[in-house]
Amino acid sequence: MNRTWKQSGAFLLVLALCFGLAAGCAAKPASSETAPAGDRDFSADSFEGGSANLNDWKADADGPIDSPEEAPSEPGALAPEQTDAQSARKIIRNAEFSMETLDYDKTIQQIQELIQASGGYVENSQTSGAGAADDYYRARWASFTLRVPAQGLDDFANSLAQCGSVTDSRFYTEEVTEYYYDTEAHLKSLRLQEERLLEILSKAETLTDVVALENSLADVRYQIESLQGSLRRLDSLIALSTVTISVQEVYEYTPDQGRAKSLGQRISAEFQGSVAAVRRTAEDILVFVLGNILIIALWALVLIFAAALFLRLRRRRKPPAPPEKDEGPGPDETQK
Repeated sequence: MNRTWKQSGAFLLVLALCFGLAAGCAAKPASSETAPAGDRDFSADSFEGGSANLNDWKADADGPIDSPEEAPSEPGALAPEQTDAQSARKIIRNAEFSMETLDYDKTIQQIQELIQASGGYVENSQTSGAGAADDYYRARWASFTLRVPAQGLDDFANSLAQCGSVTDSRFYTEEVTEYYYDTEAHLKSLRLQEERLLEILSKAETLTDVVALENSLADVRYQIESLQGSLRRLDSLIALSTVTISVQEVYEYTPDQGRAKSLGQRISAEFQGSVAAVRRTAEDILVFVLGNILIIALWALVLIFAAALFLRLRRRRKPPAPPEKDEGPGPDETQK
């Protein structure tokens, strides 16, 4: 009986040292969904019966488990063996562009060629409108969401200005260095826990021990896969920038306001804008009249016929003028 209690006590000591040190290698971030396997409580009830090789387990685990150099001393700290490349900053760069074009088809083709030349690809795209050449009121519009190499983002932006008039450009930068390496440190800690669990599982003899260890090992592996997926997504966002391009077909480019002008220049620019507005209005009226000449002519005939009919009916209903009254001879005629 005493021997059994001693074996159980030794077994619990080994497990406490194993999981306590593994959990201290890198603390779990606050956003993790599942607690590490090292935080699980392996009580005496879970390992009822002990094992005949507990003394051997303790002898094998004393060396590597008690070694403090196996993990960083603080959560998220970089290991001494990491190179300068591994400690580089992790930055996500994205951009948005708004464009105008007089030649819609040519601009779209140039953008597609530019995407291929930069080594990127189209994530999604959208187009609308029948074309300014066919219907002025439905000018064409296109939107692209692209993924291009982050190192070539500046060159891509400069080349894009050759495809049309860029009216708006925005660059977004997000640094994820701390989160990235915190995730790596947590992942290293979980892998260390996985190795220790596999080592202990290979020496377990009772079914209760095996089931408890396998459950803990499944939790650790689930967290490892989740963190690996997060790192892959971060690597993708860092390596490939997300670029959004909006292309609008126009008849003329939006004028560049430039820097502040003198009073005379401002008056001249305003007058030129008024002249351009009058010209566009006249063009719109001319296009409308010529494009709908048949309908306008038909309505004109209807209005002319209605006006003529109205005047004719009005003449018929007009009462005749009253006859003039005979007032008799005047005073001069009476004297005669």
